[in-house]
Amino acid sequence: MFKKILIVDDTRLNTSLQTSIENSHTSNVTLVKDLEEKIEDLLSYDLCIIRLDDKTDELIKELTHNDKFVILMTQYDNKETREKILSYHTSDYVITNSRASVEFVCKIVNRLASNADKTILLVDDSKLVLTQISILLSLQNLKCVQCSNGEEAWQYINNTNSKKIDLIITDYEMPKMNGYDLVKNIRTKYTFEELPVLVVSGSDNTYMISRFLKVGANDYIPKPSINEEFIGRINNSLLIAGMFTKIKNMAMTDQLTGLHNRLYFYEAGVKIMHNITRAGQKSALAMIDIDNFKSVNDTYGHEAGDKALIHVAHTMKKALRRSDVLVRFGGEEFVILLPNCSHDQALKVMQKVCDLVASSPVYIGNDINLNITISIGVTSAVDDVDKMLETADKHMYEAKQTGKNRVVSQD
Repeated sequence: MFKKILIVDDTRLNTSLQTSIENSHTSNVTLVKDLEEKIEDLLSYDLCIIRLDDKTDELIKELTHNDKFVILMTQYDNKETREKILSYHTSDYVITNSRASVEFVCKIVNRLASNADKTILLVDDSKLVLTQISILLSLQNLKCVQCSNGEEAWQYINNTNSKKIDLIITDYEMPKMNGYDLVKNIRTKYTFEELPVLVVSGSDNTYMISRFLKVGANDYIPKPSINEEFIGRINNSLLIAGMFTKIKNMAMTDQLTGLHNRLYFYEAGVKIMHNITRAGQKSALAMIDIDNFKSVNDTYGHEAGDKALIHVAHTMKKALRRSDVLVRFGGEEFVILLPNCSHDQALKVMQKVCDLVASSPVYIGNDINLNITISIGVTSAVDDVDKMLETADKHMYEAKQTGKNRVVSQD
């Protein structure tokens, strides 16, 4: 996020642009309509949005020389203006001859801000190419990790301590492992949507290009490429990947409680269980049901029931470790997967969860506080997710039948 943003513009767009940025960011936005106005501590601004004209030429040069993020605005759409803009090495520019000009500038600001959390893996055996691309990416507020060949990149990707990668840019011809084999390996671990891969090569061999696309590359960029096109394809790939992640997270999140849902459990739970079993670690699974939930809905209404669900979800989460997987399984049922946890430890944790919920009334309005309890079934006898769910469900049913507000396990 940019803390301080400067706008230098003497057109009618300036106030609407300032308002739009202030509405979508917590940044301190300063508007300067005339360069005769005093700009205090110019280099303290993180991002500068400047109208391109003869008066702002020296200002733009000073800002870019000091590695500031700069977005240029111009009403001229011609080759001469474009070449002049590219000579500055700014982050981007907008041609302000349409009604959507303010929206375009705001989108660039949003993109640059979100790029601060993204890292690109660059793979090329040429130090010059790595340096050139790194400079281009730094103008987009993107971080870079450099590898000199496919083998080095593949080792980095498989290292659990490595930084999360959002996109890979790879050359084709490299020693030890070429780009083609690297892409094939990447697709054994990550899907097309999960981790975009762009291939950059000086070859115009259409057969090779098609092979890359068939094996899983998201795009192919020939060398040398126009900087605008290169950056445009990178931004589009990151945008598509981000949209996919957002949609996937929405599909795997329970909108009421904010917890993960059943779909997430079956996707993530199986993977976690597989890793636990392979590491020789113990694990446990708990099935939880809210006691007398139907009577809450019938007596106080569904809004009160929703408040009870949210309250129970947040209360249980307080008693769990960060590594534990808590999901709303459906209705008033929840499931907790406790990786690297012995049976005795799991029983202690779930008893803590049970007690915490029972001692934490939920306020539903009209001066009414409801005492909510839960019944819990725990198992650690098998290492198959479906069988564990079935066993935990039986234990939870027994907890219901023997008085509720308790933890039951026969393992």
